[in-house]
Amino acid sequence: MTNVEDTLSSQGKVSAPEKALNGAPTASTSTARPDPANAVARQRHNGHGRHELRGGETTASREVSADRRARLRLLAASLIGIGCIVLAYRLQPGVASPFKPPSGAVAWITLTAGVVGIWLVPGVWLSAVMMRTGVGPAARLATRIGATLTWYALVGPVIHLFGDGAQVTAGGIIGATVAATAAVCLGIVLGLVRRPENPRLRFPMAGLVGGLCAQTVIWLSMAFSDEGVNYEQIRRLDWLIVLSCGLLTAIAAHSRPDLPLVRTARHLRAVVISVAVVAVTAIALIAAGSMWSPAQRMPSAIGVEQVGAPPGSDVAFALTAIGPDGQKNIEHSAFSAWDDSGQPVAVGTSVVPGATADSATLLVAVDPVSRPQLCDRSLGGSLQGWPIKLTVRDNTSGVLVQAVLPAGWCD
Repeated sequence: MTNVEDTLSSQGKVSAPEKALNGAPTASTSTARPDPANAVARQRHNGHGRHELRGGETTASREVSADRRARLRLLAASLIGIGCIVLAYRLQPGVASPFKPPSGAVAWITLTAGVVGIWLVPGVWLSAVMMRTGVGPAARLATRIGATLTWYALVGPVIHLFGDGAQVTAGGIIGATVAATAAVCLGIVLGLVRRPENPRLRFPMAGLVGGLCAQTVIWLSMAFSDEGVNYEQIRRLDWLIVLSCGLLTAIAAHSRPDLPLVRTARHLRAVVISVAVVAVTAIALIAAGSMWSPAQRMPSAIGVEQVGAPPGSDVAFALTAIGPDGQKNIEHSAFSAWDDSGQPVAVGTSVVPGATADSATLLVAVDPVSRPQLCDRSLGGSLQGWPIKLTVRDNTSGVLVQAVLPAGWCD
């Protein structure tokens, strides 16, 4: 009779015949049967203590692969956003009114590229790298919209503040956005490189690379490009631009992008509903704008922005009609000029109609008699080396703008 202990101890074992070659009895041997519980407990580990998955893939390698895919998605979205926003800025026919509906294929392409570019840049990398609030589609959408609105609401005042009252233009806002996004893209690319592994070395090295690239781009643009850009402001803010680009590059290289999962067929219903809501909202806004135009409630004024001067003129301004009577203000405008000390300067002005009815170009030519008045103040005395500034005022509407004469104008 076998007791309970023998029965339990013999479970999971197969007894072998107790016979030797000559038929003599031998010691009892047993062969253990593999236990599934023990097999799960004996999970393999590699030399670094990381669990191995099927096919030799480790948990760490899976995390690296997911981070690489997220970085590539973020890089592609950022580059597409840069391309769209630059394309919209290049295709924009002059300085058109923001309340005028698009007309023609170019205007519609400009509008589409501008909307896509503003939605992607910089909201996609701000929400994926820096601003992470909540989980789920609603929280991600709120973070994306909040990041985009915060950026475009603050970039203009920041440029005006650090630029000592510099005039904020659409080109300046787009330039700052493209520069920041390019620095983040550089950091995303550097994050794909796994050397060095020490975070204390990766962060400062990525920042150093970003700062050097930003400084190199500034030097090259000053040496080979002259598209009406005020490089005096850039020289004054050189350290801030380089520091900001280096910091953005280091943050993008060190952080792990947090992007939503790729949409599948299960999410198709939610995507269709979201697109339908956006389409209905856009149609309602367009219908309301056509029936009750916001321009009718705006005060009439003239928007003035300095642009590159064509041959035969010293300074040029892009004029934009704002409000219902803005076009009449341009037609009845009469401009005069002063130097930075408040003394009148003899100039000749002419208004050239633009590509649209609500735009024009003001050309200003300084009278040769007044040239010594401006050059003597900039080349002698305490104002040596300062930029030559010219204040232009419309005597009809009262609009006032200050222009900077190009470098070498007194030579």
